[in-house]
Amino acid sequence: MSSEIDIRMALRAYQKVVELGEKRGNKHYYKGISAYSDLDGYNVDLTDDKVTLSINFHSKYNLDYKSALDKDEFMEKLKKIDKIKSKQQE
Repeated sequence: MSSEIDIRMALRAYQKVVELGEKRGNKHYYKGISAYSDLDGYNVDLTDDKVTLSINFHSKYNLDYKSALDKDEFMEKLKKIDKIKSKQQE
């Protein structure tokens, strides 16, 4: 499924999950969101236990979810993470 989302906000949230989160294997975890990127960095995944946002090259994306409520809660998590100051902003 696909829905209009703010890709820039999602990528900022991704960066904060990577920067501030705990690394386990090839993923980073922060505030209920896990973040993964392939080796070249062209494909990024953000996920919680109900929703997955895959962002690909040229900002094409796929948002996979079962209910609108799950999607809305996921997007709120990303927005909250986006508002957190990163180490670089301090």
